[in-house]
Amino acid sequence: FEISPVVPKKINLKGKEGFEIIDELTNEQKFELAWGSNMILSATAASTILIYLDGKTIVKRGLISNLTFEPGPICLKSTQQKRFISLVNTALFPGKEEFDSIIQGLPSVLVYPLANRGWTIVGGWTIRCFTKSDEKWISGWSEKLKLELATI
Repeated sequence: FEISPVVPKKINLKGKEGFEIIDELTNEQKFELAWGSNMILSATAASTILIYLDGKTIVKRGLISNLTFEPGPICLKSTQQKRFISLVNTALFPGKEEFDSIIQGLPSVLVYPLANRGWTIVGGWTIRCFTKSDEKWISGWSEKLKLELATI
């Protein structure tokens, strides 16, 4: 008798591959955001990453859309509780539409608060696609971003 877990199918997400970063950052900040976002997209099951800080999107990378992201109750809850929120299967969470402006229909989303200033938001290709190791890496990099982006 062998147990074979069902591997979730990769969702055919609609968006364009891209990398957008605001000009107001220093070269060092741009480098950190470029490096970190590339590592998340290449080393995890992430399909998209968005960094939102001080009322604006400062980075979009991976699959992106032309829509403007506006944080909603899930992001605000992560800030209020000062903790990471993992939506392992967005179909089960009310309010998932908050992330449709990033990429519509993301099957999983990770939200990490950047103090009271914003969030690191990472969307995945499938439900339950992020490992504990992925979550620790994204959390650690987000903590570093709080320091790196303190001068904006």
